[in-house]
Amino acid sequence: MTNVLLFLAIFVWPFGQLLLLSGFDSSLRLQLLDVISVLLFLSLTISKESRQKTSQDPLFRPILFFAATAILSLLLTARSFLGGQHLSALLYLLRFVSYTSFYFAFRREGFKKYSRYFIFSAVLFLAIGFLQYIFLPDTRYLRYLGFDDHYYRLIGSFLDPNFTGLVLASLTLLSPWPILLIPLLALVLTFSRASFLALAAGLLYIYTAKRQFRLLLLLLLLSLFLYLVPKPFGEGINLLRTFSIISRLENQKQALRLFVKSPLFGVGFNTLKSSSASDIPNLSSGVDNSFLFVLATMGLVGFSAFMYLLKTAWGLTKNLVARGALVAILVHSLVNNSFFYSWILVIFFLLVNLPAKKSV
Repeated sequence: MTNVLLFLAIFVWPFGQLLLLSGFDSSLRLQLLDVISVLLFLSLTISKESRQKTSQDPLFRPILFFAATAILSLLLTARSFLGGQHLSALLYLLRFVSYTSFYFAFRREGFKKYSRYFIFSAVLFLAIGFLQYIFLPDTRYLRYLGFDDHYYRLIGSFLDPNFTGLVLASLTLLSPWPILLIPLLALVLTFSRASFLALAAGLLYIYTAKRQFRLLLLLLLLSLFLYLVPKPFGEGINLLRTFSIISRLENQKQALRLFVKSPLFGVGFNTLKSSSASDIPNLSSGVDNSFLFVLATMGLVGFSAFMYLLKTAWGLTKNLVARGALVAILVHSLVNNSFFYSWILVIFFLLVNLPAKKSV
């Protein structure tokens, strides 16, 4: 069953937000990928032998430690999980835990037999992105569905240029020459500066080990593509725009203020919409930084657990290019809450399992 669920997840993943089950207006959006992750989690815990293998994995304790500190942060900030916001936060945590099953499943089943299907999934993701940009460049109507509005930006199936851009940056790093020019061009069309920065960080990390000039050449190609692609009117494609930078900085300052109020255990994992954080209303939609998100909602204890998880995952990653992609994800997470984005989590746990000297 685990094998079947992994194949299903690989084919479902590229459709992103397009396979939403609960409706755009729901406060807790349920994705088909969420359902698969829960079933995958159950398949890994159904037998005693499988549970023993999972518990012996080096990443099991860091995940358990993180989940336990998240629950503790919720217990210390609520009388009961029956409150709407804390129940929602608990479900969010359970979803994160269920997504860790992708790591254990890939670890158990191996990577090789899925490699060609990963390639198909990546191609499908790219195709959806290009088709959206060509035939549906004006997506400003999405504001009425709770998403940001964009004009002549490649947002793909995630309906967001930043998260889409991070995936494209990762695909650029993982793809061989000259195929990588395709995700690189798609990346340029997102006009996501955070994703450009993530790609640059990943390339520089790999360059320090390989010392191959063509790696730095990619940055020149990125600049050339940016110069050549069409730039219709719109603030979103203005690379010198400052509003989003100022907004993110203010958001992160407020997250630090919230951390100061509850430095040890935070205000409760993912409870920023609750009344306990209502004195900082601009955080109600989240923190634009995965590290500060953990620090504000789980305090120093939770942040230590998070860093323990990341350190262990880094040590388990044997592929140099995969490590470069992990660097891209972590850098991107400094300006977006990218790490906890479901589809990015799948990539993260896949990268940790990527065999040495292999690429997608």
